[in-house]
Amino acid sequence: MTTLYTATFATFYDRYYTGWVREFAPRLAAYLTETGVVDRSIVDLCCGTGVSAAIFCDAGFQVTGVDLSAGMLALARERLAARIDAGAVRLVEADAADFALPAPAGACVSLDGALNHLDSTAELERCFHAVSAALLEGGQFIFDLFEPAHFRHWHHVTVIDEPDAVIAKRGVWDEGTRRGMLRVSGAFGGGPTCSRVEQTLVSRAFAPQEVTAALASAGLTPVACDLDPTTAGMRPEALRVGGPNRTVYRALKRG
Repeated sequence: MTTLYTATFATFYDRYYTGWVREFAPRLAAYLTETGVVDRSIVDLCCGTGVSAAIFCDAGFQVTGVDLSAGMLALARERLAARIDAGAVRLVEADAADFALPAPAGACVSLDGALNHLDSTAELERCFHAVSAALLEGGQFIFDLFEPAHFRHWHHVTVIDEPDAVIAKRGVWDEGTRRGMLRVSGAFGGGPTCSRVEQTLVSRAFAPQEVTAALASAGLTPVACDLDPTTAGMRPEALRVGGPNRTVYRALKRG
């Protein structure tokens, strides 16, 4: 995975970039229950700072969170400490395109465009093969991917200007290659807690046919998903351009 979040950016991310997950994850947990899971265990792939893992755990799932960023996982361990001590959550530091778990789960999810950080269709296929190996027969895989419309605001400079934070975001998006880069820089926090943020995000968009082909290569069958990804937690700059912002995919592991 090309983008690896630093510890400082993880703190910034937890404050500013988890609004969508906080609103969508409870709906997803209910949806998994309604559609039937073969086992109430779930892999939270690219779990970040543990926001979604906490929601799934509180909904009665046994959760395994996987993330490559040590900084993200450090915050997740703080957030989930009691649940980890109770044996309801465990965290694994691993790449989404190359992870293996000791036991399969009833479901796997990956939220908020995390898999857009995969750099190629080959990486996407490797990720889906790892997901397939991590699922029980009949297990569900639900994930969202950002569409090109989401990334078009990267062409503009956006600024967060608050009493304890001044952050600038600027980047570029190439419609031809469906790839882009966003630079996030600034400072946030007051007094001795003030921290410098410097993070480069690299993402690409995947066409629907690329996604379905990668799923098929891993033995995962795409099925209908009527989850609406729109929530009030989406950041304003990502809503200024036309077109669908993201697509939610659902697939089943079938023998």
